[in-house]
Amino acid sequence: MEGMTHLAVAYFGMLLAIALWTWTVVQRNRRMEARLEALERAGRLARSESDGKTDALSDEKA
Repeated sequence: MEGMTHLAVAYFGMLLAIALWTWTVVQRNRRMEARLEALERAGRLARSESDGKTDALSDEKA
């Protein structure tokens, strides 16, 4: 019976390790998505600001 106990503890440890790894990957994915969203917002903001500047420059040239 001692071998079965060892096997059960090892199996439980493996499941715990997989759960911890999965939780870590999910958390990292959430952080990356938040950072990507922030970059996209910053890019849209910069693009809209630069569009206004290029319109002013094209008006001066015309």
